[in-house]
Amino acid sequence: MRKLPHNFLLFTCMFVIPLFFCKKQVDFAKAVAHDHLPPLSLTVSSSSVALFQANAKLNTVRFDWGYNGSIVNDAVYYTIQFSLKEDQFENPLEVPLGSSLAAGFSVEEFNQLMHKLIEPGDAGDVAARIKYMRQVAYTQKVVSGDEVYYSDQVLLKVTTYRHIIAYSSPDFFTLPGNYQSWDPLLAPRIVSKPGEREYEGYVYFPIEYPQFLLVRGNQWSDFIFGYIGGNKFGVKGSSLSIFGGKGSYLIQASTNTNTWVYTKINSWSITGSAVQHNGKLDLTMTQDPSNNCIWHASVNLIEGDLFFRANNNNAIRFGNDWPAIDHVPDYNADPIRITRAGKYTIELDLSIAGNYLYHIHRNR
Repeated sequence: MRKLPHNFLLFTCMFVIPLFFCKKQVDFAKAVAHDHLPPLSLTVSSSSVALFQANAKLNTVRFDWGYNGSIVNDAVYYTIQFSLKEDQFENPLEVPLGSSLAAGFSVEEFNQLMHKLIEPGDAGDVAARIKYMRQVAYTQKVVSGDEVYYSDQVLLKVTTYRHIIAYSSPDFFTLPGNYQSWDPLLAPRIVSKPGEREYEGYVYFPIEYPQFLLVRGNQWSDFIFGYIGGNKFGVKGSSLSIFGGKGSYLIQASTNTNTWVYTKINSWSITGSAVQHNGKLDLTMTQDPSNNCIWHASVNLIEGDLFFRANNNNAIRFGNDWPAIDHVPDYNADPIRITRAGKYTIELDLSIAGNYLYHIHRNR
């Protein structure tokens, strides 16, 4: 059989292969060519959202969006963005929504989400909008266009709540004593995580020689524990005594060992790379005159980290475990990150045992 000349085969390949290559390129270009996506119109079920813990499981707010009658055939992916009104989406909070055209939140879900923008128990003006873009799949490749679109924004007045954990017996003691007329109904508490039997709380004693008993409940008919020698407590004991004078104390008790201990809190301060020390290691906070278990500071911070610590040492120190979005101080935890320099108002609230809270608010 006669063989084709090598020159002919080479010429044929040079001519045919580019045709296939060009055809594939043309098809690919055609596959990803689209018109601009039409505008979205975002609506919200209410422009004023007041959140309450008693309604935690109820639905609260719903966002809807559409294409004003237009039909979009491609897969479009949506993200709802939230921002404080004054920040104008400079660093927005984002919730991916896939291909949904609506998003609803329960009271509890929205409260937790808004805590990333608004301090617990505070109110703020929040802007919301939808970010959306097209994604096109082609031969196992995903092509993301450069076109990112945004809906118009809606404004909401949001009031959040501070989540309070309710501790039931046997996870709390009340501390009725001579500093508050021996009234167990009005006495401060120390609490334990369920099952741990290790109790603690911060208590302010306004007299020089405080005495109290540990009551497992809030009635004198409940189990009562007192001093039985050493650092021990037990039934039929005498009053437990504080010998450090009036002031704020960390009270700790254990029913695993039946021991108790107190530590006087002479000061709370903040320290860390975010604090401009002016030659001092700690910046001292001041006690709230209406509640001596709440501490305040007004300070210029720079980008960096900070801790809260008692008595200018690390024996009692608060940070915040990751992810640091709950505003709850955690013992010996990661530092609290400050991402923007500015003048800040800071509050450390230790007034409710088992429900400690801090606020770090950048002044506008």
